[in-house]
Amino acid sequence: MLTSLRIQNFRSIRDASVKLGQVNLFIGPNNSGKSNFLKGIEFASNRIAAYPVEQELSVEWYEQNLPRAAKPDYFTPLIWIQLLEQVSDEEFCEVNYSVQGQYHISKKEVITELKAAFVNTFLNSSKALDLSTAKPDFKAFPSVFYRLWERLRNAVVYKIEPALFKVSDPLSNQPFLDARGANIANFLNTLSQNDDARFGQLKKDFAECVGNLVSVSTPPDPVFSGNLKIKFFDSERNSYWAEEVSEGVLYFLALLCIVHQPNPPKLLLLEEPEKGIHPRRIKEVMDFIFELARLRDIQIILTSHSPYVVDHFADIPECISVFDREQGETVIHNAGDLINETNERLVAEGKKPIRYIDSLGEHWVSGFLGGVPA
Repeated sequence: MLTSLRIQNFRSIRDASVKLGQVNLFIGPNNSGKSNFLKGIEFASNRIAAYPVEQELSVEWYEQNLPRAAKPDYFTPLIWIQLLEQVSDEEFCEVNYSVQGQYHISKKEVITELKAAFVNTFLNSSKALDLSTAKPDFKAFPSVFYRLWERLRNAVVYKIEPALFKVSDPLSNQPFLDARGANIANFLNTLSQNDDARFGQLKKDFAECVGNLVSVSTPPDPVFSGNLKIKFFDSERNSYWAEEVSEGVLYFLALLCIVHQPNPPKLLLLEEPEKGIHPRRIKEVMDFIFELARLRDIQIILTSHSPYVVDHFADIPECISVFDREQGETVIHNAGDLINETNERLVAEGKKPIRYIDSLGEHWVSGFLGGVPA
């Protein structure tokens, strides 16, 4: 499992890190860097998948991702990702993975380099890994490195929009779900045609997650010829089009589509799962996300502006990262650390500690954790 992520020199992020558990939450005002952090992870994942075939980054890419505070003529981005693995009671091993580049604007030259190192933190030793010889078989490397590669590959930032599922889609081959889920009808149809076993498991999982609906299909749209549309069925074979079911049901379906793709991501990045969903349905969605992480042995990072989502992390505030901007740069604090520091100070002053977790969402909105608009 990834235990920490650190990113340097990417968009608004000069140097920031987060602690990770199995399900994690990023909170903070708009433009605080939450999406930039997820995009940094996605970028590193894409570089791993492409290396060594696609080593160059375009000049345009650097110009778009250059931090505003960086020097105008020189830019060295470094995305740093760490995985901590316990080997024995005393020994830990860590993989440091970086994507580094040098870009001289005046010369319009781009040089990028992919690096990895295997670190034994108990023996305080480090060994560089030659990625140019790794493909196509990363398994020749230490097993902990391969697990890191598996965690990072196929990482996509999903910002699912259930409203798009209500519109039919012209028939096409779609083996993967796109970042917004707009092609979900065609994805389901493609999966049913090419992998009946996987599609059958998806339908089974859906029936178990949504009690009143037992199946899903993608028949032709009765109005627009050549289009497919999502239809659901209950146990009595009554049918419902996508616009007739709740946004929560549509979001459940999208999450199942993501994990039933070929080579599904082991690190799932979700932006604002509460978007378009009634507040009373948010708990159902969050319960499902936690259960999905447990059953599928995946890690999930969410971004959110909802206190209802924050409340779902009341027992694990150490899995909440609070984003803010200071002098134009992203800064990140851990909610668990903030709570502990505050209560330690109260105890030192002879005061009673506060149980912030009893209403964590309200405390966040009130400004206690930071990460709220000024």
